[in-house]
Amino acid sequence: MKKFKFSFNLVLLLIWAAIFVAIAAMAPTFLKPDYIINTMLRNIVEIGMVALPMTLIIITGGMDLSVGSMMILCAVFGGSAAAAWGTGAGVAVTILVGLACGLINGLIIAKAKISEMVTTLATMYLFMGLSRGYTEAGSVYAYNFASWMGNTEVLGLPIQIWIYAVLAVVFVLLLHHTAFGRKLFAIGLNSSAAKYSGVNVEKIKITLYVLCGLICALASFIYLGRFSSVKYDSGTNFNLKVITVVVLGGTSIVGGSGDMKGTLVATLIIATLNSGLTVLNIPIATQTVVQGTVLLIALVAFAIMNQAKSRRRGAPKSAEPKSVS
Repeated sequence: MKKFKFSFNLVLLLIWAAIFVAIAAMAPTFLKPDYIINTMLRNIVEIGMVALPMTLIIITGGMDLSVGSMMILCAVFGGSAAAAWGTGAGVAVTILVGLACGLINGLIIAKAKISEMVTTLATMYLFMGLSRGYTEAGSVYAYNFASWMGNTEVLGLPIQIWIYAVLAVVFVLLLHHTAFGRKLFAIGLNSSAAKYSGVNVEKIKITLYVLCGLICALASFIYLGRFSSVKYDSGTNFNLKVITVVVLGGTSIVGGSGDMKGTLVATLIIATLNSGLTVLNIPIATQTVVQGTVLLIALVAFAIMNQAKSRRRGAPKSAEPKSVS
């Protein structure tokens, strides 16, 4: 019989279950399917989507602080192109802007060897400045561009939830079931050793940031589909929310370890907290404190489990149970 394994993902699931049950007990409205779908799940899709490539980036020891500004820049240029030349042009411009922004980040980090945090901090302000200059500190109204992203339902669920579900499956398989995923962990553990073992570190880093730009472009479609307009500073703090989800999911901020499934559960936790505290009419300031407390609890649990795992690995062989092949 296979021995039961108490994992960090299970801890996250228990935390989510406790939060869900507590909120549902205080506000029965929270259990209504319409509320769960249209308030809890729909409002977290953009953050959840961008958290997927961010998990890969952080596993390699990297970081992308520009994702919020990148998403808004894609929406600004794409929405404007759609208003001027039609939907096809808007889609093309949105995707090209996302790819270009990701490529800029990747090339500077991989080729110029400038740290990820410094590079993406600079491009965060660059992308925000471009959005502000283009809109003259105003808003872009996308009219009907991408409205189907916000209003279309498939089998009773908003289409953006289906898109996120498909991406989640793809990223789980990519990280945990491919040679590419194993290379990411190798880079995060020791970039130099990975390079000498034949891993093209520069190419992989560029690929990751371009992929992140592409997902930000896709997220911008969904953002426009929900709001129909965008302001240059709408992405403020978006990057911190994405990184919070990734870290809450158990991915080490220094790289070398992480789990895409943990990111998915952490996204669910944040979605439940956001919608649950809102339905309970909790003030925004208190909501931030609660979210920070949950993050701290998860981090402490992660640290305790890692320490216990390290102690088991360091125990004498005679004290370890023999494995059965």
